[in-house]
Amino acid sequence: MTNLERLEDSTGPCYNLDLLIKAATIGLPKCEEIISDYSEVHKDDVTIVNRLWTCQGLRRIHLERAITPKFEILHSVFWPDPNYDLPVFGCDIVVAGGNVTAAIVDISPFHKQLDYMYDDIRDVSNQYNFDGVRHLPEWGDVFSPYCKFQRLKNGSEIDKFYKCTREYIKIYTQMVRESQEDIEWLDVLRRYDDQLYYVNQQRKNTKTKAVLSQWFDTSWANTYIEQVLFDKPKL
Repeated sequence: MTNLERLEDSTGPCYNLDLLIKAATIGLPKCEEIISDYSEVHKDDVTIVNRLWTCQGLRRIHLERAITPKFEILHSVFWPDPNYDLPVFGCDIVVAGGNVTAAIVDISPFHKQLDYMYDDIRDVSNQYNFDGVRHLPEWGDVFSPYCKFQRLKNGSEIDKFYKCTREYIKIYTQMVRESQEDIEWLDVLRRYDDQLYYVNQQRKNTKTKAVLSQWFDTSWANTYIEQVLFDKPKL
């Protein structure tokens, strides 16, 4: 089975989340797909496939699938347009040797957004608890108190994570549909600075750079992180 065939294998947790995230883009206002130079990347036994969209309220939606003989990774971030008062949605899952070694989902706030938009998220979060909880890294101060970060030890835990992600993304996309543009300059600048901080914190994840450098090289890894994974917003 080729890497691309494995990406379309409907039995894996990455495939199911891939479908969920693609479905979430349907119905978002003025949603359009973006053509990328990184739509497909192949080197030796590594394949990376990226899908990108933009819509009203979000400057970019990114969905990445990466696969090697040892690993399968799904990574997705919904990045808000600083002209809209929206948080960040993020979801990652890592499968190694048939086991989910890491899974994370969060709706990450900017500048006290917890004060007025997190009641629904709190209620959903309280419904989903996991056995294999992992500790967030030091740079993980960008995540909310309702971030789920854990190993998934069995099929029941994987199904629970899928359901939690589905509920989070349902709440998030409803926020996007209801959001209104706010071009008050000080508010836009604050949201830009907050998102820039989020990006810079994510770039501190040395594991991401180490894996990409091993697959490709350090220069390519740096460019990919800065242009694809965690690009900076523009004013």
